Amino acid sequence: MPNLLAIIPHPDDETYAFAGTIALAANAGWKCHVHCASFGEGGERHDGGDPDPGMLALARARELDASCARLGAQPPDIWGLPDGRLAGRKDGVRKARSAMRRTSADVVLSLGSDGAYGHPDHLAVHRWVQQAWETIEEKPVLLYAAFPPGLFQPQYERCVMSGIMGDPPLLMPQDIGQNTVDICVDIRAVAANKREAIAAHATQLQDGDPETMFPAGIVPALMERETYGIATGESAPDLETTIARLQELSPAFARC
Repeated sequence: MPNLLAIIPHPDDETYAFAGTIALAANAGWKCHVHCASFGEGGERHDGGDPDPGMLALARARELDASCARLGAQPPDIWGLPDGRLAGRKDGVRKARSAMRRTSADVVLSLGSDGAYGHPDHLAVHRWVQQAWETIEEKPVLLYAAFPPGLFQPQYERCVMSGIMGDPPLLMPQDIGQNTVDICVDIRAVAANKREAIAAHATQLQDGDPETMFPAGIVPALMERETYGIATGESAPDLETTIARLQELSPAFARC
């Protein structure tokens, strides 16, 4: 059976971006892997627990494990790189390349060039995955999560106000979202699994409500389909060949 690998910056990034795709693949017998760059210890805590970074790291690791279990994925692999400082790491490309090789990935999922909403750690992991994919010998299909323009604008603005985006931010508002997508995955059959995976990350939710993960309206908009762009390059098959390969692996990967 095929292998799917999701590479994410923080625990919970697997959920909103591609939890439905992971659940569908797992249900079809795929071996699904989630590799996470950090423990997310630099984030806020909303469940009333100990906000100490070490304690938050432990809690978020347990949450990621629970999320993966709900999706049918393998226990996650957390690299333990420093949350909030991924952009300065020199070992990210090597780790991403190693993950692709160790999992024998047929399909790799990653955030896109906008990092969903421009978070610097998200942009760093996107770059790592892209560079690792460009330099690996046996190339998997690389899919980037692609969100509609405007959807994550409220989250972008929230993060700018909090100061975590840098001054000035690495991306401007017009850089958030993708106007074109290549692949659409209908996830309605596993929407409950996706919601349960989000709910597993209780430290990041107000009163445990999955819809509080982001500003109002974002989570409900992510519950029917997940959309992707396909990575292309000089040494990779062309777009049509890649789409055909994807559809041979699973009919769930429909052309948009």
